[in-house]
Amino acid sequence: MSAITSQAVRTAPAARPTTAVRTRLGDAIAAEWIKLWSLRSTWWYLGGAAAIVMLTSLLESGDGDPTTADAVAPVLGAVSYFVQYVLAVFGIVAITGEIATRSITVTMACTPRRTWIMVAKALVVGGVVLVASLVMTAGGLVLTAARFGELALLDGTQVETVLAASVYLALLAVFSLGLATLVRRTAGALAIVLLLLLMVPELLRMLSERIGAPWINALGDWTPSPIGWRLMEGQWADGLALLAWAGVAITSAIWVLRRRDA
Repeated sequence: MSAITSQAVRTAPAARPTTAVRTRLGDAIAAEWIKLWSLRSTWWYLGGAAAIVMLTSLLESGDGDPTTADAVAPVLGAVSYFVQYVLAVFGIVAITGEIATRSITVTMACTPRRTWIMVAKALVVGGVVLVASLVMTAGGLVLTAARFGELALLDGTQVETVLAASVYLALLAVFSLGLATLVRRTAGALAIVLLLLLMVPELLRMLSERIGAPWINALGDWTPSPIGWRLMEGQWADGLALLAWAGVAITSAIWVLRRRDA
């Protein structure tokens, strides 16, 4: 009997760690999924973004040229001028809401590994935004093309643009999530995101012209908004820079979260 017990003790540690890691990470993802969809704000943000795309698709007018496909322009306009800000806030409140209500303490008690918390949040937020963006941008594209009589002109180029716009919105939401974890306040994180998307590229351009330093303007081209626009124009390689923005934000959030209390 003692030999059997001894053998079980020797073999058990080799089998348990992998199973435990998979279970806990899967549980963290499941928990974040449930929390996200239990919030009414999730439906408001995603529904609001979809409504903006559809309204833009209904209200925009084409140039009247039947040989060119103008249906994609209203969708990209909706993404660039409105939807990106809505979904950036969606990424922000995915963490600041928990911090404000102190429910983050329950999350940390159930998932002691801070890394798993942030990875799970990033996967859930990014995945939800990606799928929702694909649905709303594709719907807006088809609706606009039907209005303009351009359904026959749609091809792989428009499909690629819709996919690129969705990837941009998903990475922007993940970046906003990471930034909000560092700032811990909705207003502060939103101010930084808006500053980065709206003002930093323009301010760097003005400074570049003022002092005659083109390299400063080039720095502005690698902030999230210009990168996202180039990504939607088909420059997929530039999307790696946007992935780096999101990766640095989440990695920094993990590092800070591991050194903070709840």
